[in-house]
Amino acid sequence: WERSALETELARKGVVAWYRNPSRASYDALAVAYKDSAGVDRQMVPDLIFFSDHDGEIKVSIVDPHRTDYTDAIPKLQGLARFTALYGDEYHRIESLAKVGDQMRVLDMKKPSVRDAVNAATDAETLFKSPIASNY
Repeated sequence: WERSALETELARKGVVAWYRNPSRASYDALAVAYKDSAGVDRQMVPDLIFFSDHDGEIKVSIVDPHRTDYTDAIPKLQGLARFTALYGDEYHRIESLAKVGDQMRVLDMKKPSVRDAVNAATDAETLFKSPIASNY
């Protein structure tokens, strides 16, 4: 999924650079706080960060291919939704991706309706199958 997302993003107009966020929270990683199912504070690191030129202004996008079958899928999505509510204005796009069947689907976390659906959800795959997600 990462390779597919990378190819799609690099084909977008204006992309000037990208960063593969480390897989573990570290000094050189963008980490997002979330609470696991036991209520313990954790950190997730979105996979891909892109930098693109929009009329001479560099804007940053977070793109996170996201497995739906892990037990921490919903808590991580909810953490990304909270992060977006707090800091989303600083980013061009904040998106979570998952493959449903043969189609890559996207949750646009900058949309309040998507964040509301994520915060109310109990199953990640259902979210990506729902109309709240769109084709990537």
